[in-house]
Amino acid sequence: MTPSLQAHINSGKTVEIDGLSFFYIEEGKGDEIIFLLPGFLTTSYNYRKLVELLSTHYRVIALDFLGTGFSGRPDGPLSHRLQAHYLSPFLEKVVGDKKVHVVAFDYALPILCFAFKEHSNQYKSLSILGGFMNLPKFRYYFPLHFLRLPIIGEIFSFLFRPPLLRFFYKWFLVKKTHHFTSEWEKTMYHLLFEGKNKKNTLEFIRNVDRSTHTLREIEEGAKHFVGLRQIYLGEEDFRISPKQTEYMKETLRTSSLVFLPCKHLAMEECPTVVYEKLHYFVDSFSHKKTKTFHFNKQNKD
Repeated sequence: MTPSLQAHINSGKTVEIDGLSFFYIEEGKGDEIIFLLPGFLTTSYNYRKLVELLSTHYRVIALDFLGTGFSGRPDGPLSHRLQAHYLSPFLEKVVGDKKVHVVAFDYALPILCFAFKEHSNQYKSLSILGGFMNLPKFRYYFPLHFLRLPIIGEIFSFLFRPPLLRFFYKWFLVKKTHHFTSEWEKTMYHLLFEGKNKKNTLEFIRNVDRSTHTLREIEEGAKHFVGLRQIYLGEEDFRISPKQTEYMKETLRTSSLVFLPCKHLAMEECPTVVYEKLHYFVDSFSHKKTKTFHFNKQNKD
């Protein structure tokens, strides 16, 4: 285990719900709470830089979904409905009746929309990092495209180990100029592809319901959410199609689209920029500096 991962574990906390253990990071203090949710090929560990920055002003919580990172795994499948079901009791255990500003990366957005159907009152605002909502039309980006395939995915996943793991991330998920250390690579291998973690990672990727019924539920959940919302997209992120982005803007009824100097993993590539944007957004909300928060034009700062 790498020193970085050991430090991550030592700083983490766990809470038990229905016999399942949920691992999360909690740092900082303040009236405003920021709740960070990971997506495909990520865990709470990938938020470590952003947690450190945000915790100077806010109480920050980064969660590992069931079956990922250091959270327990249920007996049943790792479906997005199951993940969404436990978001509400998790927040009740950790923050009580307080509302949170949620940041959803990638696949966390459709999971969150399921949670909005019954418990949208637990959230103040929504910030989306490279997310997508239209599951029936979602095109699995590489390397998910191969990892989701039975048999082929198992064989292909054997390549996701040092020293090749860093290559896949640098080639497909971040800018080629971004530097990953060997310690980071070993940490991600342990979290996602070592031992039983590989099985959980593959199942998490594969158990995506792309039916039109699911889409209707996602849309219904989005309509229940009444807080402010904004979309962050990497200026070189071609993993998420423009049609997905337009669909999110239309469904969530927002014109707020902020471009970031990154590819897909904004929290790893440009955490300082993400922090500045989130800080302004949450600070504006908490102090009621503006009644609405919209961008009249695309922001490429």
